[in-house]
Amino acid sequence: MISLGPLRGRLALARNAAGRAATVAGTGALAAGTFTPDLYSTSMTCTMLCAGWGALWSTTLPRDINGNTAMALYLTPSGSMAVLLTAQHIVTGIDWWWQLLAGAVWTAGVLRVRPARLARVLVGREKSLTPEAIEQTKEILAHDGDQAGPQHPMAKFWASEVAIEGGAAPNTVLEHIEQTGPQSMTAIIRSTLPRKPVPKIDLVELSAAIKWPEDEIAVTPVPRHGADVRRLTVGEAPAQAMDLQTAWQTLIAPKGMPGTVITAVRAVDVPDTDAQGKELPA
Repeated sequence: MISLGPLRGRLALARNAAGRAATVAGTGALAAGTFTPDLYSTSMTCTMLCAGWGALWSTTLPRDINGNTAMALYLTPSGSMAVLLTAQHIVTGIDWWWQLLAGAVWTAGVLRVRPARLARVLVGREKSLTPEAIEQTKEILAHDGDQAGPQHPMAKFWASEVAIEGGAAPNTVLEHIEQTGPQSMTAIIRSTLPRKPVPKIDLVELSAAIKWPEDEIAVTPVPRHGADVRRLTVGEAPAQAMDLQTAWQTLIAPKGMPGTVITAVRAVDVPDTDAQGKELPA
């Protein structure tokens, strides 16, 4: 799953635990109501409080088909529980095991479907579960077997030290890592957030993280790609080991002409004469 950062990850876990605890509490209330009708008012009060929270959350949603569906999903658990509690209270003569069976079906349905989480996904408030994020995760995981994938030592270091919340490049991964010389390398920095660019990377902070001189680090655009990817260049690669475009992008552009790329190369014959037409010495 795509990283949400430490804080958002803890909030998601806490929200998940709270939802499951509320479901278990509802199961207990239904079971208790089967044998103790006097608990009806207390159980209904708690149920209405949960419904009120769902209604309050729903006021922040857009009034379209997705927002209305999410509101219905969010209110379904508390609404259906209120119906069951009321049925227990006003309909007499129902065998106790039927009531327990109804409570078990309610519990299994809520835990299986998880309507509240489904509602958040529907309106895009569960970032790690949106279709775009899932597709992005599949793309990242597809590189697991490559040298440039997460198994590469530099990619692992990047994930644990650089891409963390508060790091030099949060919500990114390092891919397509290539050693261009004894003391140099290139790689692709990719954003893990759908439709979000690679964050602005402070080279001083990155230099401290990877323990490399900042004047030998460059982060540049990738030709014909969006801002969700950037090229990382570390160290001085030997010029003879690179083609003209790579040499320009790694050695010349970052320091002399930032933001420029070579888009085409044309070879021309140069006559062996000077400006006066005299033949030049070999």
